[in-house]
Formats: sequence, structure tokens, C-alpha cells
Amino acid sequence: MVEKVAHILTLKRLRSFQWHRIFHMFYIEPVVFMLLFSLTLSNTILRNQIIYQTCTVIFRYNVSDCKLLDDKNASAEIKAIETELQPYVANLFLSRTLLESIVPAFCGLFIGSWSDHYGRKPLLTVSMIGFALSFLVTSAICELSSYYVINPWWYIAAAVPHSLLGGNCVFSVAALCFISDITDTKTRPYRMIFMESLFFIGLTSGSLLSSFVYAATNAATTIGISGCITTLGTFFVIFFVPESLHIRHAQEAEEAAATAASGEKEMPITASDLQPECMSIDCPPILMNPDFEAEQKKHIHQLPTPATPNMTFDEDLLAKYVEQLPPKVKARAQAQSKQQPDAKRAGLFSFSHIREMVNTCTKPRENHARAIIWLVTLAMCLSIFVFDGVMTVMYLFVREKFHWSVRDYTFYETVSHLVPMVGALIGFLILRKIFRLSVVTLAMLAFASEILKNMARGFSTQPWHMYLSVVLGVFRSIGGPMCRTIVSNIVPASDLGKIFSIKNVLQSFAPFVAAPLYTFIYKCSLGYYPGLFNFVSAGLYLMSFIFIGCVLRIKFMHQEYYAKVLK
Repeated sequence: MVEKVAHILTLKRLRSFQWHRIFHMFYIEPVVFMLLFSLTLSNTILRNQIIYQTCTVIFRYNVSDCKLLDDKNASAEIKAIETELQPYVANLFLSRTLLESIVPAFCGLFIGSWSDHYGRKPLLTVSMIGFALSFLVTSAICELSSYYVINPWWYIAAAVPHSLLGGNCVFSVAALCFISDITDTKTRPYRMIFMESLFFIGLTSGSLLSSFVYAATNAATTIGISGCITTLGTFFVIFFVPESLHIRHAQEAEEAAATAASGEKEMPITASDLQPECMSIDCPPILMNPDFEAEQKKHIHQLPTPATPNMTFDEDLLAKYVEQLPPKVKARAQAQSKQQPDAKRAGLFSFSHIREMVNTCTKPRENHARAIIWLVTLAMCLSIFVFDGVMTVMYLFVREKFHWSVRDYTFYETVSHLVPMVGALIGFLILRKIFRLSVVTLAMLAFASEILKNMARGFSTQPWHMYLSVVLGVFRSIGGPMCRTIVSNIVPASDLGKIFSIKNVLQSFAPFVAAPLYTFIYKCSLGYYPGLFNFVSAGLYLMSFIFIGCVLRIKFMHQEYYAKVLK
């Protein structure tokens, strides 16, 4: 009998359970995985193709010699050709990085307000369309290069579609706001770590398969596969991903209703509440004034009064109600009435979007929350700055220093993505669950790990030193999720889009400084110390470490307030 009752209760719980909430995690994560897998599958192959066509088209070397450039056992003559090509190829990579950042830098000024006003799904759709078009155009150019002589600068022009449609800036803001909409302060750190783990799974699998797919097919097919995958991701966003703003608004309505219901229960109605304060008896106007009926027929649609001579009856009542409000409430109502038409008239590129973003990010907040927001934002932007700079020259560095082939480099990329993923999962669960380290402490640990990794990479003289640097950077992947968790926990959900947009504005402008700086450093040090740029990266991560240390100090200053928010 007891077993039967338990079985019935279990069935009732299963039927009443809101299963759609479980599938919230499957809305955005597949799209992120497909995009990152596509990028890492084709990025190294595209760089190698650009180097090859630069060798054959620009410098006019023999095809047989240019094919030996990525050979580990190349002769001294081939290595000399590689050294000659690298400054020109570095300029090509720099130009592509800058082209990919021009429009996203402009979109970053508006993207926060766009996401808060129009939702996350349109931004996801537009950015995915741009990535798919760029991959498909690049694949077509690569295929045509097998039959015609095509200048490698055409590969740079192929980045125009995803640059015009927002690129990484638009996609990252929409994805982060999507996660923040469907999580709370308790589940958000775990969700961020899950996203970061999936991020590294996409990077690892793409890097691992890249050289094998390239060896089995060719460059055009490999890049075309990336285009097909991102196209599928675009259709997934269009047909399956819901609008997270609706989910957040529904949750806020439920919480407001629950709060109102609990408030009513806490304040019961007493007998004194039912007593009327005053009573009045209205006398029919037709008895007091015989001419009232004639006047009513003349002014049946209007109610003339000294204050409102041309208003209708309803408008007159509303005006009288507003006149009787307290001064502060009256001023607030008038301000809202002025703002609403402006919000309705605001277009996609209205200055009001920038004003909202700036006001949200600069307005005073209690307990030095504004300082925390800016310190964390600057720490994240420095990380992005280093990433944009290193991405421009890293492949050239390992080819010049260790003469790695495509397979050698993709294997190194796989390990460099896999180890931090394991470190994020194991480290976060152990350090967070067992040792109870706060999100701020974990962020500091991540930046310390980045400093050690870049120092080891700068001093590397053997290939195994590069793998040692990967081990020293085992906790580096915790930094991004923890920084985003800090910001999302101290900022209301309605302001997250604008706050994240500041980071993405700086992120979009970072390549304009990072890529030329790292390219300049690499070209100047190519003859005597190609790994010099790694020490620059270590110094920038040291600044991020100091910024998060300041956040930790603020947390101790307001320990009572941040004990739960940043625990």
C-alpha cells in the first residue's frame, strides 16, 4: 500500500515538474559549441593557406618549395624563405584582425541597449548569419585558388560579412545576457563554468580534428564544413532558441505575485480599516439647476472647467488626480511621461542607447559597487587585449621558433584547451565546494595562473617548454566565468546588457591597439628573440591580478553586504 502511494506521488511530481526549465541549458550552449568548433576547425588551416599563397603569388617561389614550409625537417633554404615571408604574412593577419573589429567596435556602443530593448535572439541570429557567410565565402575563394591565381588579400576581404553583422561582439553580449536571464545568483557561477567547459570542448574538438580533416580533404573542404556547421547553428537559433527576455519577465512576474501575496498575508485587515473616513451625499444636478440638461447636451463630449477648458471627461479627471499628487511623485510622473515618447521614437542608432549605457555604467551605486564593476571590466578587457594580440602572432612564433607543422600546432592547441577545461572542472569543484573559496579569490587564482603560463612560454627554448606552460596555466579558464559572475551578481538583470556592452565596446576596440602592438613587437624581435611578446602578456595579466585584488579589498571593507553576493 505504501509503495503504491509513493508511486502515485512520484508520478504526480513528474507530471507537475516544469521540464522546460531543464532544457534551458540546451538553448544557447549548442550554438556556442557549433560556432567555436567551426572557428578552431578552420582557423589554423586558413592561416596556413594564406602563408602558402603568399609564398606562391606574392613572392613567386616554386610551388614545391612553398609546400615544404610546414615540414618539420625542412632545409635551411626553406627556413630562410619562411623567415622572409613572416613580416608580410604578419601584416595580412593584422589587416584581417582590424577588419573584423571595425563594425563590431561601432555596434558595441549600442549593443547593450539593443539587447535590453529588442531581446537576445535577434542579435544571436544576425551574428550567426555573418559567421556562416564568411566561412562560405572563404571556402569558395580557397576552391577557386586551385584553378586561378588569387591574391591572398581576398581572404582578408572574406571577413567582411561577419564584421558587418557584429561578429564576436554581438554574439558574446547576447549569449551572456541569455544565460543571466535564465539563472539566479545561486546557479549562475555553475552555469558560467558549464559554459566555459563547453567553450573549451568546442575549441579542443575543433583543434584535434582540424589537421586530420585537412589531411583527408583539402583547405576548401575543411573551411566549407565550418560554414555548413555555422549555417545549421543559425537555423537552430531561428527555430528553436526562445527569447530569454520573455522568460526573465515571466519569472519576475511570478516573484512579484508571490511577494504581493506574502505581503497581504502579513498585513491582515482589521475592523478599523473598514471604517469610512468621510461620507457625502450627491444631489442630482438636474434638481439644483433646471438648465443643466440643456448645457449637458451642448457639451456632451467635453467638460469645461477653468483649469482644463478643452479636455474630455476622462482627461479632466486624470489631470485633477495628478494635480493632487505630492510634488515628488508628480515630478516623477512627468519625467516618465517625457521619457516614454523618446523611447518609442528611439531608432537602432539613436544616441539615447549610448546615453543609457553610459548612465547605467557610471551612476553611483552603494558599497562601491560601481568601482567593482569597472575594476572587473578592466581586468576582463586586458585578458581580451592579450588574446587579440597573441592570436595574431602565435602561429608565426611556433613556426619560426620550433618549425612546427599544422598537425604539431593543432595538437598543441588541443592540449592547451583540454588542460584548462579539466582544471576548471576539478579546480572549481574542489576549491569552491571543499575549500569554499569565493568567486573573487578564484578570479585572482586564474590571473596568477596566466602570469606563470606566459612567463614559461617566453623563456621556452624547447617544444616541451610550451607544454609546461600549459600545465602552469591550468586554472586560467576560471577567470572569465568568475569575473562575469561578479558583475551579474551585483547588477540588476535589467542593466546587464548595458554593463556587458561596455566590456564589449572595449573588446571591440582592443584589436586596433593589440594587433598592431603585438605585430610590431614580433617583427622587431624576430631576428633575436621571437618570444618577447609573451612577457608583455605577463605584465598585462599582472595588472588584471592587481585589479581583482582591489575588488577583494572592497569586499572586505563591506563584508556584511558582499558576504552573500560575492561568496
